[in-house]
Formats: sequence, C-alpha cells, structure tokens
Amino acid sequence: MTLAAAVLLLLLTLVSNSRADRDFDVRHHLSTVTRYSAVKDIVDNSFQPTDIPVGCTPIHLNLVARHGTRSPTKKRMRELEKLASHIKELLKDAKEKNLSLQKVPAWLLKWESPWKGKLRGGELDTKGEEELYQLGIRVRERFPDLFNEEYHPDVYPIKTTQASASAVAFGMGLFSCNGSLGLARHRAFAVTSESRASDITLRFFDCCQTYKDFRKSHEPAVDKLKEPIIAEITSALAKRYRFNFTRQDISSLWFLCKQETTLLDITDQACSLFSPTEVALLEWTDDLEVFMLKGYGKSLNYQMGVPLLKDVIQSMDQAIKAKEDNQAPGSYEKARLRFAHAETVVPFSCLLGLFLEGSDFQRIQ
Repeated sequence: MTLAAAVLLLLLTLVSNSRADRDFDVRHHLSTVTRYSAVKDIVDNSFQPTDIPVGCTPIHLNLVARHGTRSPTKKRMRELEKLASHIKELLKDAKEKNLSLQKVPAWLLKWESPWKGKLRGGELDTKGEEELYQLGIRVRERFPDLFNEEYHPDVYPIKTTQASASAVAFGMGLFSCNGSLGLARHRAFAVTSESRASDITLRFFDCCQTYKDFRKSHEPAVDKLKEPIIAEITSALAKRYRFNFTRQDISSLWFLCKQETTLLDITDQACSLFSPTEVALLEWTDDLEVFMLKGYGKSLNYQMGVPLLKDVIQSMDQAIKAKEDNQAPGSYEKARLRFAHAETVVPFSCLLGLFLEGSDFQRIQ
C-alpha cells in the first residue's frame, strides 16, 4: 500500500468515526509521551489478562520499563522558545498590516513557553515520580509471593540507564512500608547502572554504530513521509485561524500539546487548536517514526536488543534451576527490574514479536 493510499484510508476511517469526536480524549493519543495513568485502566473489553494456571505460582519476575513522564530536554525547550518568538513576530506583522486576529485563540496572543529561562531539562517530573511509585505498588500487589522476603540487592536487583530517578520512585513504591525510615517506613535499596557508552543491555541504541548510522541516514526519508500530513494540517490551521502558521510551527505546537497535556494537565490550549482528526493524524506521524526507526520497520531496530533478551532468559533459567534445586529462600534472585527508555522498550517488544500473528511473526524469527 502506498503512503497516499494509507493516508486516504486513515482519513476515511477518521471521518466515519466523527460521531465519536464528542468522547475524544487527547490524553489517549500522545504516542510514546502518553502518561501511564492514561492506559493503566483498560477502557474497553478487548484486553483479557492471562490467568495463572491452578497450581502454578510465580517464582521470578523480569521487568523492562520505560521511565516516567519527564520535563522537555534543553533542545526541546529552546524549540518552544523559538515558537513563542515566531508567534510574536506573526502577531506583530498582522497588527502592522491591520489584519484581523479575531480567529486567533486568546491564549495564543500572550503565550510564553512555561519552560522559558529554564537551564536544565529532561528530568523526571513529579507526575513521573507518581507513575513509577504507583507502578511499584501495583507490581507488589500483583505478585505478593515474590516480594515477601527481606530485601537484598542480589534478590531484587534494580538496573537502569539514565533513568535512575524512575528506578528510585518505583523502588519506593515496591518496598514501601517495609523499612524503618520515617513515618512511611521507607527502606534504602540499591540501583545500579553502566556507562551509556558500554551498556549493550539497556542502551544498545547508543552502543550500536550500525544502528546510529542507519537512523541518521533514514531520518530524512521518514520526515518526507510525514510531510504531506504536516502540510495538510498547516494549511487547515492557517485557514481556520487566519494566521500564517508554518510547518515548523505545527510540529512545535503538536509537541507543546503533548507537553501541556502530560506535564501541566492542560488540554484546552495547544491541543484545542487541532481537531480530533488532526490529532489522530499527528499521532500517526509519531507512530510512523517509531515504527520505522525503533520498531518493526527495520530488523536492525530490534535485533540489536538480543543482549537484553539473553539477559532476561538467563535470569529466568537461573531462577528455575534455583527452584528445582530447592535453594534456600533469599539465596537466589526473585526479580530483575530494569528501567530505560522508549528506545529500549519498543525494540525489545518487537524482538518478542508482540502484536504479530502468523506469517508476520515467522518473519522476525
């Protein structure tokens, strides 16, 4: 199917679903920026959790988790400041030419980036802390028999790569009320990490030069695939608000929409500029990029995650052997908990063949 045909099919689907616009919630359409809370409660009946067979009990848990919601990076903050400057230029130009600004939303007339002047970025937000803290609590409640022993770093190792704050927040939830620190009875626990230049298990996307070369050479092609969508939405918003938006403005406003929603709980500013159909199309461009540069679009994307898969399998084999040998509780690992990035989780999920069926699954073997 050509890109044009795919976009047309998507547009027809979205138009046919226009009745659902009233129930549209942008918080569920933010691609990899989507908050944990937006998806942890399944809203339909399509998902059925796997029941543990009678007589079986979990003996080991492997977790590969993405970090929680975090603040925009310095690069992205500068992008938003450039957006604010360009909007001011457009407003000034419109006033000098006596052009009407009645269609322009009031908030945009005086908008400044919420992160203006901030010197550092990319850190875990308080909402991200809460996400991982609650995830830790849910994991403990889901597998109580795995976490009923005295803590030891060899029994419950926590590993991370530049996501240590998320790992700590998770651990605080997982081990809450099991220590002696403060009124909340927290306890200390260890979090280990390797150098980003040598961590082939959790940061393989930074260690694989072949992948970095592939990504650099293919990013322009991915941008070209996204271009018709961005151009169409740019034209639509320029007409709707009678404002001379550029394609870069639209890309930055979409990013702002995602940041306002996830970090500030604001959905009636940048996000409200777009119709539900346009949000779905922008989400599609994000998903396209993930597919092409991190997912099933290229086998290299997920094959470089084999060291992580080997680590998962090895840890399970060790736990099975320990159980079969009747080793004493506390003498073997019961959970291996890892915290990384979308660039880790997405390729790893592809390596497992998630969401594939039949011949598609066979092709990745």
